[in-house]
Amino acid sequence: MSKHITAFTIIFIAFQYLRARKKQSLLATLGVTLGVTTFIVMINFMTGVNDFLDDAVFNGSPDMIISAKQNKSSSKQLFKTQINSLTKIDKIDTFLTKQENIQSFAHQIISPAILVSENNQLPGSINGVFPSSEKNMVDLERRLIEGEGFDSLLEKDNAILLGISLARKLQVSTGDHLKMILPNGKNKRLQVAGIFSFGITTIDNVRTYFPARTLQNLLGQHDAITHVHLKLKNRDDVGLKTEASNPMNAVIIEDWKDANKTIVIGNKVRDILTWSVSFALLLVAGFGIYNILNSTVVQKRKDIAVLKTIGYAANDIIFIFLVQSVSIGLLGALFGAGLGYVISYVISTTPLDTTDFIIVDTYPINFKLGYYILGVVFGVATTILSGYFPSKKASSVDPVTVIRGI
Repeated sequence: MSKHITAFTIIFIAFQYLRARKKQSLLATLGVTLGVTTFIVMINFMTGVNDFLDDAVFNGSPDMIISAKQNKSSSKQLFKTQINSLTKIDKIDTFLTKQENIQSFAHQIISPAILVSENNQLPGSINGVFPSSEKNMVDLERRLIEGEGFDSLLEKDNAILLGISLARKLQVSTGDHLKMILPNGKNKRLQVAGIFSFGITTIDNVRTYFPARTLQNLLGQHDAITHVHLKLKNRDDVGLKTEASNPMNAVIIEDWKDANKTIVIGNKVRDILTWSVSFALLLVAGFGIYNILNSTVVQKRKDIAVLKTIGYAANDIIFIFLVQSVSIGLLGALFGAGLGYVISYVISTTPLDTTDFIIVDTYPINFKLGYYILGVVFGVATTILSGYFPSKKASSVDPVTVIRGI
């Protein structure tokens, strides 16, 4: 910047150019606003969907499952009278206790069963759980929509908790009675103590909770355990699966990535699509600003020539046009962030009626401050780059050549 030319003077000239071309300046600001708004709305919505699915599927299910290997003969039976239980469960518990990446683990006994209500009967499975350890695996308290207290609901030996989709199929609610028929022919009259919802039909359609001790006694297999569910401190680190294969060679170990491959791939595709489209919109807005500022340079060639003849340096000219682009970018980005929040809030309160896969009352939206900051920063950065090249071009104008052509 020239010594005799103050920053205030340059900023004043820059704003005079903006005022002189109000329509173009407004269109450029509107382009940034729409770009940032679309970016924020898409990021909020898509990450909101991903977070909802993660919470419902991954947080509502174990990160790893240890189960007993099936015998070839027993695997051919559709409705076995004996379940395959884990052997040397004490050895398994000792091994798991020593692993640093394990947050908690819980035993389950799972058996096929037929549930019979007054209006319907369905084949399925019964999840026998130990409430004290199971509640450390799944935060079922906040998922209960009927009944209170996970521990207290399973105190009675005939109490059962049902997923909301399963309860609807059986046409039962809290307090109603069911009949459970087990593979060994034994049956028991149950009372629906509570109904829960994970928000995913594939879970709510089959998941049940029942006292493990009662199920063991009914099956005549005391202390039998068929599955051990694990919660990891770092869910992405599934190296335990390989480490456990040697000391526990008689078991099957399945991690969450194997069980939810479709959702994992879907999340990656949505993330790539969301970020790609969102940034592309901001770039399109940047090209619009470039065209507007470039046309300003062409129309202001004479003014630029005059400024250079009275002592304005090339850097001063660049600074004038950068002030314009920063003003447009900052104003448009702030308006875009505000409008993005308003639209996101409206979407988050819009009712969503669907029972095909997701059970949720309203559209899931993620209000993370980082996305708003990223949208504003990227919006301003785009306009700065869009303004730099025309300003660089403007600074190279030869005042002699322009003045001769007047």
